[in-house]
Amino acid sequence: MKRVMMIVLTMTLSLFAAEEKKAPRPSLVVTAPVVKGSVNPLQTYVGTLYYDKKSDLASEFSGLVDELFLKEGQHVRQGEVLVRLDSKVLALNIAAKEAGVKALQADVTRQERDLERTKVLFERHSISQSSYDQVFYAYEKVQAELMGLKNQLKAMQTQAQKMQIRAPFDGIVSSRSVEVGEWVGQGSPIGTLIASNSLEVRLNIPTTQLETLSSYKSFKATVDGKEVQVELKSIVPVADVSTRTFPVEMQIKQSDGLIEGMRIDVQVPLLKEQNSLMVPRDAVIKRFGQTVVFVNKNGTAMMMPVEVIGYKKNQAAIVAKGLQENMKVVIKGNERIFPNMPIVEKAH
Repeated sequence: MKRVMMIVLTMTLSLFAAEEKKAPRPSLVVTAPVVKGSVNPLQTYVGTLYYDKKSDLASEFSGLVDELFLKEGQHVRQGEVLVRLDSKVLALNIAAKEAGVKALQADVTRQERDLERTKVLFERHSISQSSYDQVFYAYEKVQAELMGLKNQLKAMQTQAQKMQIRAPFDGIVSSRSVEVGEWVGQGSPIGTLIASNSLEVRLNIPTTQLETLSSYKSFKATVDGKEVQVELKSIVPVADVSTRTFPVEMQIKQSDGLIEGMRIDVQVPLLKEQNSLMVPRDAVIKRFGQTVVFVNKNGTAMMMPVEVIGYKKNQAAIVAKGLQENMKVVIKGNERIFPNMPIVEKAH
């Protein structure tokens, strides 16, 4: 009998332990009430991403493509050599010009010493003015010749540097127009370089929204499901007669993973306010690909999909089926809870 009682007691304890194990512990959260307020609702405008910085590379001088370090899709750094034209003949001419400069420099040194001696003799009245002038102007002439030769050498050295076509900025090679052994004329296209970290947004905005653009300047946007921030760059003062809209350019901050041609949805607040239910911004999160809030329903986390229609300081105006004023939404701890999970509010 005693053994039977022990078995029953053991089974009872096991059942209690199993039940305790099954029931998840309540998650500690902080909540805030849903309140009524007014906000400027958001209007979404569709725009397109464009590279703000694009360079069509070209050669300043004619020449044969000797080396090519240019591939489509290649990431390059500013100053990196992309194409090197054949400059062997130019290098020989530079060497000859350097030798000429060296020889003429020796003449200038000799003429300078002659002038110093002649000046001493002239000051002692040992030679005539014409004799002094002859030496002086000979020195001036050879000095001018040296300056001219140095300028020629500098021009040739500059040309040699420009026979190497370098990347004007950090970017990605989007196209290539030459091959090794190909003759490149002056101004001929070499390829195209884009600054992948410099994207801008172009969209058309109705004239009624121009005042709003000037007031806010910074806006939320979405690209391929990714939220980004854009800032007003410029309003092109030429309206489309048929649509009565103005072209607007905006700068996008987070450009990683984005490319030209992608669609972007920019949210611009309307001027007229409307009444709405308001919750703290921290209450609105992404879960299962949706924008949601968690409501404390009798100690259980109830997930409610919502639509954000505007923002006002640290409050978000939302629309959700079943959401009512004074309901409590989770503002802290919502990142670690799931639907129907038990929750307990932390005392303030």
